[in-house]
Amino acid sequence: MTLPKFFVTLGLVALMQGGVFAWRYSDLLYLGRAEAVIVDSSPDTFARNADAALARTSLTRRHLDTIAGAARKFNQPGFEVRALWRRVDLDPRDEQIKLQLADALRRSGALAESEALYRDVLHASGSEAR
Repeated sequence: MTLPKFFVTLGLVALMQGGVFAWRYSDLLYLGRAEAVIVDSSPDTFARNADAALARTSLTRRHLDTIAGAARKFNQPGFEVRALWRRVDLDPRDEQIKLQLADALRRSGALAESEALYRDVLHASGSEAR
């Protein structure tokens, strides 16, 4: 094999690998954009990518926060709640995330769960004040 053929083959393999990567992780690449850019896209595109991402076993905090924020702006509390539950699992002591989740639960109609979370946060902050 001559050197030019080797480099052409290497370039084609790199292009194929990049294409497979972009196809496999298209949901995460989409959610890696700024939230404002995502909100400018269609709600169906967001829903498809958010659903695919939330089906993964692990996501970064940034991806979960992006899903929650965009879902709130698209008025899709189901995705927001799913993302925030996963976010609470990553940071169980983060009261701001729990408050966001409680608010999302309230907006989705899960009032009992929402109230329980609000009470947990109040209880935790009350015991810290002592």
